[in-house]
Amino acid sequence: MANPGPEALAARLLCEVDITLVDDAPVPLGRSPWRNRRVSYIAGGTFRGPRVCGEVLPGGGDWSELGQDGEGNAVTLIDVRSAWRTDDGVLVYVTYSGRLVIPAEALPDFRDPAKVEAMDPSRYYFRIQPVFEVADGPYGWLNATVAVGYGHRTAKGVRYRVFALD
Repeated sequence: MANPGPEALAARLLCEVDITLVDDAPVPLGRSPWRNRRVSYIAGGTFRGPRVCGEVLPGGGDWSELGQDGEGNAVTLIDVRSAWRTDDGVLVYVTYSGRLVIPAEALPDFRDPAKVEAMDPSRYYFRIQPVFEVADGPYGWLNATVAVGYGHRTAKGVRYRVFALD
């Protein structure tokens, strides 16, 4: 595999992902001596792209850590593990880490399901780094794919646009 260098880096759309979370997400576990952990369980979802489409299976989740910076902004470390099934039945294990930073002034709208979907995503920072694991076969190329994405909160979950880096 050729390594063209950083000046040739390009991104192409891999897929758009819609994830629905269970109704009581996130579930705050409370502040421990080490962190302020929350858990959000995945109820299901879909992913659609030029080379890969299917459903996000129920049962995965986000074991995020909530913090706050010196300016009062909410800062979240994202830790998602999920299983996806392609339209032709292939299972893909997808994990991703990321960052969600919500300015203090935007927090009330972000936390309100009636307002969050209408929020301009430029009011907050939501980025992910997915990693794919799949058995060899028609989607084996995902194992070598480096991807990044950006998120938008929806009333019932999250929506991502995920890009593969060439």
